[in-house]
Amino acid sequence: MRLLCLLLLLSLSFSYELLTPESAYKMALENNKEILRLKHQIEAMDIDYELAQKYYLPVVYAGANLLYSFDKRDLKVETNLSVVSVLYEFQKTKSRIEISKIKRALAQLMMEQLKKDIQLRIIKLFAQAHVYKKLAEVKREEMAVAFVRFDRARERKELGLATDYEVAHLESIYREKRMELMKAQHLYNQSLLEIKRTVGLSYEVTIDLSPIPLTSVERDKFKELMELALKENTNLRMKDLEIKAYDEDLRMVGQTLSPSVSLKLSTNRSGLEISTPIFDTSKGYRIDYLLSLRRSAEVERRRLEDDIKLIFFNAPYELEYLKAKLEYARSRDRFMEENLMLRRSEYELELAFDLGNAMAEKSEAERQLLEAIYGITLFWAQLYNLAGKDPLLVLRD
Repeated sequence: MRLLCLLLLLSLSFSYELLTPESAYKMALENNKEILRLKHQIEAMDIDYELAQKYYLPVVYAGANLLYSFDKRDLKVETNLSVVSVLYEFQKTKSRIEISKIKRALAQLMMEQLKKDIQLRIIKLFAQAHVYKKLAEVKREEMAVAFVRFDRARERKELGLATDYEVAHLESIYREKRMELMKAQHLYNQSLLEIKRTVGLSYEVTIDLSPIPLTSVERDKFKELMELALKENTNLRMKDLEIKAYDEDLRMVGQTLSPSVSLKLSTNRSGLEISTPIFDTSKGYRIDYLLSLRRSAEVERRRLEDDIKLIFFNAPYELEYLKAKLEYARSRDRFMEENLMLRRSEYELELAFDLGNAMAEKSEAERQLLEAIYGITLFWAQLYNLAGKDPLLVLRD
């Protein structure tokens, strides 16, 4: 009874979470460090946009003049307090507000894309963890078979029926399988830790992962998704905003006559002040500089379009390969199932003793099948992400 109570207390002292891809994403929205960092950046852009719209906010200046009169031989001190409010700057005010608005829109697009990237990362990590877990099962069975052979060789050696060479050889195989098991377990645990980091869970929390829902294989959406990607891809939309920002900069720099109207209230004089530059020697250089950056952004946008088209034109061939890989994995799994049944019957009739090998081979076939299925799921999730859709929709479509 005491032992049972102790085990119960120990179990309660450790947190436990059963995660699905959807629940993991909800946690990430609240706790992921990248999302939290970008939220603060968006707050900063909101403040900057609000400030750009309140360009007229006054600035208070305080000044003092020390004046020495050589005729009167005395020193005079003049103090001045003034309030200056820029009421409007032709073209510059409008462009500054628009550029601030573009910066805010860029930050919001970055947030949208980050959320999609995290969804894709969660799907990848879930798939990776399940495959590594199955790999650890395979390596555990292979290690068990190798240990039995090694142990029997030691027994035969004691009876003079095996050499030191044979024992050493079988021990090296057993140690190799044990090392491979440790590596598989390490990769599985590393995937779990990456999931905890992504969703913002403490590393001490024990988690278990639900299986990833299988996605449909017979799906031909390449043309539809490519058209959507050319309109909604986040990188393209961000590049469009970057080009738009350069256009606003060019409008601002291109204005030679840009009157500025200010209201000045001072202790010695007050009134409206209107001023405008009539010639700027650096104007041509600044226009050429901005035009070069704009052309660079346009070329980069065309390159991004080409990359998207390349991925979608290549996608049907990649999918055919993934389907072929899946069909092979299914046929191998069926064959290993039949092989396991045969070896089990032979083992029961004491005609053969390699049942352990057959079990390990069946587990490996199951791992390959799992990897092939998840490969197709990830394939569609990546295309969804490229098209500006939520990758998690793949698990429901």
